[in-house]
Amino acid sequence: MLRNVLALVAGLVVSIGVVKVVEMIGHTIWPPPADLDWTDGDAIRTYTSQQPFLALLFPILSYFLGTIAGPLIACRIGTARPLLFVGVIGIVMLAATIATLIWIPHPIWFSVLAIGAVIIGGWLALQLACRRTGEPAA
Repeated sequence: MLRNVLALVAGLVVSIGVVKVVEMIGHTIWPPPADLDWTDGDAIRTYTSQQPFLALLFPILSYFLGTIAGPLIACRIGTARPLLFVGVIGIVMLAATIATLIWIPHPIWFSVLAIGAVIIGGWLALQLACRRTGEPAA
């Protein structure tokens, strides 16, 4: 039981870490203005509307990769069924993504792709984890 809890925590840490690293890479390539007020919705909306398409793909890629990496690490450490780790970490990632989309205004296409990236990432993580453990995928 304790091993599975620690595996879940490790998976969440890895998921969040992957998201942060990939987003940092994107911000290194396309840095936000130093004077951008992250609490001003209009300023953020203007900033995101001026970003090139590829710059906006980095957060989407980060959600996708984070939703895959965390559950796979948790499955490697823990002994519970993969669906438990993928489900819990996937729900946390989906909730965090939706919260970010509410907090920071984005174009509609971005919101759809971001939520889709988390869902597809979770599905792919489940397929990969089940293949490794030999369990049938749900």
